[in-house]
Amino acid sequence: MTAVKGLDAILSGGTQFITFEDGKPLTLLFIDWYDDLVGIREHYESTLNPKYVRCPGKDVCPLCAANPGKYPGFKIKFRVFDPKDQKVKFVSLAKTHIQKLNTEFNLEEIDPTKNFVTIYRSGKGASDTSYSARAYRPNGQDKPELQIPNFDEMGIEVPSLEEQITPHTPEAIQGFMDALLAGAAQQQEQFQQMQQQQEQFQQGQYQQQQGQFPPQGQQFQQQGQFQQQNGFPPANQGQQGQTSGRKLPF
Repeated sequence: MTAVKGLDAILSGGTQFITFEDGKPLTLLFIDWYDDLVGIREHYESTLNPKYVRCPGKDVCPLCAANPGKYPGFKIKFRVFDPKDQKVKFVSLAKTHIQKLNTEFNLEEIDPTKNFVTIYRSGKGASDTSYSARAYRPNGQDKPELQIPNFDEMGIEVPSLEEQITPHTPEAIQGFMDALLAGAAQQQEQFQQMQQQQEQFQQGQYQQQQGQFPPQGQQFQQQGQFQQQNGFPPANQGQQGQTSGRKLPF
């Protein structure tokens, strides 16, 4: 792969994960299943970059130390072929969803690594989401015949699963956390500067309203009016158009 498109793909190292959506079934060919499935412990922290952090173990993991009551979830990682995009993508699902899919594959008497299957998701939240699977059966109309791909002949890249199942190092995780703290500190500093500027602006407006510190031009005008009322000529005009010898205090 010579180019990577999209923020999520860039931050995940060019890896493309499938996101199943409620009411939008996807037809796929599984590359990994049975003995090829791998489960890992993974933290999800929406404020971190990346959001998903593969745990190296609670004894050495900075996130586990920072949140001792929050345990990383157990996620199963595997690869699938998407015939619509002609690409190999990754899937990450909880153990309960894997069990449900496996049960349905058995009921359908189908091997998802040798036959295309359609995956359905119902629900939108973590607590109400479930998955189901059906064998893909072409009908010659809206379901065309799909060919099992020969990745080498078709020039389709098959990314390794190894990177997605290798835990992040404690040093890398600490770096993610430090970057978050540094960014928060910078935002706080910027917020305080904006607050100070706003307070100074509001204070200046208040002083003008109270007549304490009028603008410079207005100040000169007010002083000139006061001098004329008290018998002093304007600063730039003497009697008969000549400057006065009297020195003004500004």
